[in-house]
Amino acid sequence: MPVFRLKLWQRLALSYGTVIALLVVTSLVSLQMLSEFRATTDDALKDKYPKTILVDEVKGELEKIARAMRNTLFLNEPEQVQAQLKDIQSANGRMLVTLQKLRNEITTEKGRTLIHQIDVVHSAYIVNQEDFINLVGEKRMSEARNLLLVDLHPYQIQYFDALHALNLYQSELMANASREVSHTYFLAQKVILILTFFALLLSLLITLWITRSLLRQLGGEPNYAAQIANKIANGDLHDPIIIGQGDCSSLLYVMSHMRDALAERTDALEAANNELGAMVTTLKQTQADLVSSEKMAALGALVAGIAHELNTPIGNSVITASTLSELSDNFAHDIANNQLRRSVLDHYVEEMQHGSEILLRNLNRSSELVNSFKQLATEEENSEFCEFYLSDVVNERLIALRPVMHNLTCEIIQDIPKELRLQSYPGPLGLVIGNLFNNALIHGFEHRPRGKLEIVAQTISATHFLLSISDNGVGIPAENLPRIFDPFFTTKLGMGGSGLGLHVVYNIVHNMLHGKIEVTSQRDTGTRFDITLPIRGMKIPNRKLAAVTEAAKI
Repeated sequence: MPVFRLKLWQRLALSYGTVIALLVVTSLVSLQMLSEFRATTDDALKDKYPKTILVDEVKGELEKIARAMRNTLFLNEPEQVQAQLKDIQSANGRMLVTLQKLRNEITTEKGRTLIHQIDVVHSAYIVNQEDFINLVGEKRMSEARNLLLVDLHPYQIQYFDALHALNLYQSELMANASREVSHTYFLAQKVILILTFFALLLSLLITLWITRSLLRQLGGEPNYAAQIANKIANGDLHDPIIIGQGDCSSLLYVMSHMRDALAERTDALEAANNELGAMVTTLKQTQADLVSSEKMAALGALVAGIAHELNTPIGNSVITASTLSELSDNFAHDIANNQLRRSVLDHYVEEMQHGSEILLRNLNRSSELVNSFKQLATEEENSEFCEFYLSDVVNERLIALRPVMHNLTCEIIQDIPKELRLQSYPGPLGLVIGNLFNNALIHGFEHRPRGKLEIVAQTISATHFLLSISDNGVGIPAENLPRIFDPFFTTKLGMGGSGLGLHVVYNIVHNMLHGKIEVTSQRDTGTRFDITLPIRGMKIPNRKLAAVTEAAKI
């Protein structure tokens, strides 16, 4: 017959539900006891205590009447006597109202008897009081005094005694109510303490039961199970696991079977790992071969580009040199045969001058190309970290560009704050500005006799400023924008472009000036370069300058 077992969540819900139910019962019983306690207190405060106050009010009014009657016998002024008589009438009215409240609120048999006695004394007292008032009104003071001493005074004493008896009775009721309140309070306290103790005891028992249940579920202490799990996670599949007798469902039992299954698969995994290792080695070798092939392809393209650029001026120089050599041989032959004439000498001099100009122009072009290729390796070597004004660097670069712009009508607009003082490398920064200007002149204003260049600087924070260089040229095609900073990328390969200018700009801005550069462009509208640089740059140590130089070459 299968043994019915509750699941862990069912056991937790059942146990804690029992505790919660017990707490709810304790709370409800406490509320009920507190309600009884409040009702008893309210009965004492709302029923018995106000009646005692009413008795005290009647006694107070009776004292006022007695005092006013005595005062009328000693006053001589009629106005003062009339005032005392009015006070007596007012006190009588208030006393009647208070007595009526007492008659309505007192319901006990003894209380009603005491009220009846007060009513009898009150009736006799009022009759004699009216006779006293009439005698005073007729100014028969001797008779009024005798009436007060002989008749009214004894009735007043009886009146006070009856009120005192009623007051004692109400005090006795208050004492009984107080004893009931105390009894209710102590009973509620005792019941709440017993239920609370029982709830705590039951909670302790349930906690012990749940703890033992969880330990059986785990198979032992949680720390031991955690240690076994960590060993399995770290690859220890041979350390023995201690499992209790008859344990076939605990977590440790399941972990033991899991570890055994993992151990069985270890050999297969090791074999698979060996195969994968061999495959990874093969892939790495293939990757190395591919990288080498890519490098060779890139080097081939670079060499082809350099060769193509240098081929024209060097070829022209060779042709010109061979022509000059042939002219010199002919000129020497004419001299040897005494055939030198004025026309021959003039022709020789003219050809030599023309050939020298061609040769010098082509050799200068070759020198410029070589210098541009060397620029990546030498741009940082002559850099000096110092303080300078940005406007000075911009003006120097504009002066250097004047010979380049002699065939182009170009409007240059600059908005550089005179007070913008930087701490950085002025040489590389000037090289960046010059290359961006050259790029606009060579590419942006192609086939355009007029153009406009604008350079603007503005501080964007306490630590950085923005340098913007824009033109209204032909713009950059969208497909070329992602590649304009790549080395040797140019749309004028073989037509005077080396493809290194913007690559030099990018490396100087990022690696040396610790800034960033962004470009936006639209066809037939223009191009804009935004350079964000720190106002106070960071000096590169000499030992790191070589590393930065190498990074600029990449």
